[in-house]
Amino acid sequence: MLPFRSYVCEPLSWGRLVLAGDAGHTVPPTGAKGLNLAFCDVRALVPQIAAFFADDARDSAPLDEYSRTALDRVWRAQSFSYWATTLLHRQPEENSFTRRRRRGEFDALTLTESGRTCFADAYTGWTV
Repeated sequence: MLPFRSYVCEPLSWGRLVLAGDAGHTVPPTGAKGLNLAFCDVRALVPQIAAFFADDARDSAPLDEYSRTALDRVWRAQSFSYWATTLLHRQPEENSFTRRRRRGEFDALTLTESGRTCFADAYTGWTV
């Protein structure tokens, strides 16, 4: 078994330094969020870099805004990844009760339209 870890650097910007993708945050592969988060970071960062260079004073406010925007999305992805990992994988401390409870949660998620919709929305991600 491989040990997976999650990590988030806060803030993702400090002055003129910005972090994106795995440099700023990692998630276990369960939710398949890593590369998608990196692309979303770039999508959110490009206009903020343009705004930074458009300002002759080189005010770091646009870069700070990138950090706030990206971190909102990153923490939602962290939550989903943790939830998906605990839902789809047995935990070392799991007993028969928690195994059956986890199966009940999985069934509620997969056997109802609202459960499938909720999972699909969380899995495919959120807008930048």
